[in-house]
Amino acid sequence: MAIIKLGADYKRQGFTQVDNVFINEFLTEANGDDVRIYIAGLHLAETLKEGDFIEKLSSMLNLSMQRVREGFSYWEKKGIVERRSDDCIVYLSVKAPVTPIIKYNAQKFKVFTEEVVRIFPEKVLTPNEYNKYFEFMTTSGMAVNAMLLIMQYCKDMGGGRTGTEYVLTVAQAWAEDGLVTEKQVIERINEMENNREDLKAVFDVMGIKRSPDVEDRRLYSVWTKTYGYTLDAILTGARALKRRGGMERLDNYVKELYSARAFSSAEIAEYAKKKEQVRSLCVTLCKNIGVYYADTEMLEKTYVTPWINAGFDGEALEQISRYCFLRNARTFESVNTMVRKFEKLGIFSAQDISNYVNKQIKLDEKIKEVFDCCGYVGNVGNKDRETYKDWEKWGFEEDT
Repeated sequence: MAIIKLGADYKRQGFTQVDNVFINEFLTEANGDDVRIYIAGLHLAETLKEGDFIEKLSSMLNLSMQRVREGFSYWEKKGIVERRSDDCIVYLSVKAPVTPIIKYNAQKFKVFTEEVVRIFPEKVLTPNEYNKYFEFMTTSGMAVNAMLLIMQYCKDMGGGRTGTEYVLTVAQAWAEDGLVTEKQVIERINEMENNREDLKAVFDVMGIKRSPDVEDRRLYSVWTKTYGYTLDAILTGARALKRRGGMERLDNYVKELYSARAFSSAEIAEYAKKKEQVRSLCVTLCKNIGVYYADTEMLEKTYVTPWINAGFDGEALEQISRYCFLRNARTFESVNTMVRKFEKLGIFSAQDISNYVNKQIKLDEKIKEVFDCCGYVGNVGNKDRETYKDWEKWGFEEDT
């Protein structure tokens, strides 16, 4: 039976304790599933009295048992867990991880180490940095010459971004795209270089002053090759952002356009126009109910766009928001409740909503007259309205 437990140096305090060292030094580099395996395994090490922990984790995280074992293998390489047998995992202190000893064929990487000195004559890589490169090439299947080309290209881009972590991040992204041979990497570099002037045009529109780096060129390649956008289409999208957010926001916007199936410049311009109309409407609705948001994007996605898709136009929504303000319903969720009520009643046009609202206002005025006769001071509520309607149904006249 597989077991899992805490080592003597791991302190327990009645809850699952994750050391800040783990968060600061290990979490950011790890795959999300590996992080979940580590934390859930730590919890089970404290709470599981009996049973197969591998099977339990597999069920908890909806991962295969093989994937759970691979996760612990990853953390064992990081030196913060130890597999004392196939079915026994021991958590170690993250403050003093055990460095696994991995031996690489020195002859295999001889050319690599010699060329690194040529590429970076001004810096000396530590044994640990070399080890990271060796491990990456071994696990990813990246050819030595391909890795050297990526290192040289990162240096040629300028900006001083030639650190091991940065270069390996670039290499990892290219490896995930299936670019692991020398020929494939050369083709990618040539493609990215051909986009130099296009990126300059994009940067000019976005108001970005720095020079394009490797990641910028990769993003542009994805937009054009994977998504199929032309330069004109991308520039149209960039103008819609009005120089806000840089390349990261433009990347998110391109993905948004792709999801909306807006590809040509005309389609993107129309999409941007409608999006601006929704934003403007959202700002008006905020003013109508007396609230302010510096960024209305989430309100647009959560409320305004679904309302429009349900059949309400801007004039109708403005009418509803003003009515909500009069009834002291001054949140978007309150407006949403009212919108859904009109939807159920089949009332969508501004005129029909206005007629309904006027009837409700007249009803409230009648109820307030009753309040005055009774000497009661207070706001009209839904219960009051329902009660008054019942009196009318029973045949009582207003004077009565």
